[in-house]
Amino acid sequence: MDNALLIGVNTQQSLRRRMDVVANNLANMNTTGFKAEVALNELTVQHPAYANDTPADIRFTQVESLHRDMRAGTLTPTGNPLDFGIQEPNAFFAVSMNGETYYTRDGQFALDDLSRLVTHEGALVLDDGGNEIVFDPEGGPPTVSDAGIIRQGNLEIGRFGVYGFETPGALEKVGNNLWSPTDQQAEAVELPKVQQGVVEQSNVNAILEVTRMIEISRAYTSASRLVQDADELRKTAINKLGSAQ
Repeated sequence: MDNALLIGVNTQQSLRRRMDVVANNLANMNTTGFKAEVALNELTVQHPAYANDTPADIRFTQVESLHRDMRAGTLTPTGNPLDFGIQEPNAFFAVSMNGETYYTRDGQFALDDLSRLVTHEGALVLDDGGNEIVFDPEGGPPTVSDAGIIRQGNLEIGRFGVYGFETPGALEKVGNNLWSPTDQQAEAVELPKVQQGVVEQSNVNAILEVTRMIEISRAYTSASRLVQDADELRKTAINKLGSAQ
């Protein structure tokens, strides 16, 4: 395989991965608290293939990582007293799932059979002491302050555990709108500016993502044409060599 074919195929592979990321962003436009992603290409350390023709020092790239846009999405009113949003962009609700602590921007909460505050997937929402938040079934609708203090009537039942990270973009997605801190240390946010009766929308910019999709599609078409032309040229050369003998 000559260099033109190698470069064309490598480009197609990278563009296909970038298209997958764009498609995932568009598919999650209405996912609460979703953060848009951008695929990042990096030079490969080891060449996946070699060609005998020149130049011999061609370089290959592949999608090695994703950059996440961690900016806050728009807070949209819902009127549900168990929906909560955080104005502070680098702040996350702490939740517990299967004994592990995770973090989320998705504040669409509910009450389980034991009147504990949970996410829609059943993860327990934690207070600032790492404990579950339990409501009084007869206590009426809750209210929350900017600092995340939850009250039912005159009774304070807890304070949301809200935490920030030095590098929020390095958080690891674990599914169900949850994030793992990996090696980072969670730091309590004193004034997260929690709002009640709102949810945070996805920060995906639909126009930008569609523009990227068009650009990637055009680039993929060009790469495909390069591969096709190189293959036709090789076939022509082989036929001419064969007929000359």
